[in-house]
Amino acid sequence: MQGALMDEAGRRHGLRFISPDRPGIGLSDFHEGRELKDWPPLLAELAGHLGIDQFHVLGWSGGGPYVLVTALTMPERLLSATIVCGAPPLAFLGYEHMFWMYRLMIRLRHAFPTVLGGLLRVGEKVASGAPDRAPLKWLVGMLGRADRAVLRQPEIFDKVRAGMVEALRRGPRSVIADADIYLSEWGFEVGAIGYPIHFWHGKQDRNIDWRYTEKLAGIMPHTTTEWLEEEGHYSLPVTHLDAILKKALAR
Repeated sequence: MQGALMDEAGRRHGLRFISPDRPGIGLSDFHEGRELKDWPPLLAELAGHLGIDQFHVLGWSGGGPYVLVTALTMPERLLSATIVCGAPPLAFLGYEHMFWMYRLMIRLRHAFPTVLGGLLRVGEKVASGAPDRAPLKWLVGMLGRADRAVLRQPEIFDKVRAGMVEALRRGPRSVIADADIYLSEWGFEVGAIGYPIHFWHGKQDRNIDWRYTEKLAGIMPHTTTEWLEEEGHYSLPVTHLDAILKKALAR
């Protein structure tokens, strides 16, 4: 659903965006014990089904690690690899720069997993509310100025919200299992990725701190980095999508 945010720009650049749900998210089947390394075979199967030999990959936020494992395992299929405000390998880089709300949820995951499931259900109801009224207004207010401005646009906010609500269609178990992948060991060294990765990150991102991307890019052999001083987690991929796609196409 959130892929719809990129459809218009994709058409301008002659690109078709294919935005698959991860297993267990939305209508996708839940995979017990899924790991990050299980993604490339699924992606290869999807590409084969669609008759696509080579393709670009772009991961926003939680999609970042999936771009990395794809670049590691199937570089011959890629035309470019881009990560926008991507999630870091937390087991390796730690929680120092993490948003306080995420740190709280991680503690709940380890100590009170059933409480976390209930909290996610509450979050689903909160996300369904009006963005200009409490309590959703309070949550949006925690974001940076650029993010707040973008999410005040109904056509943007509705797409972001739809993706969040749809993620819980099959219940909290699927979302928690998906989140566990970010907290676990990824099963590979990011420094071993030889394929060029384009990193973009806003320095006003309060969801995922840009310093994680700085550290990650610093241990990889072939990267480019774009730091945007005034952009956040939601504003960057919306406001600068044309520039992001131009750079991917220029590879």
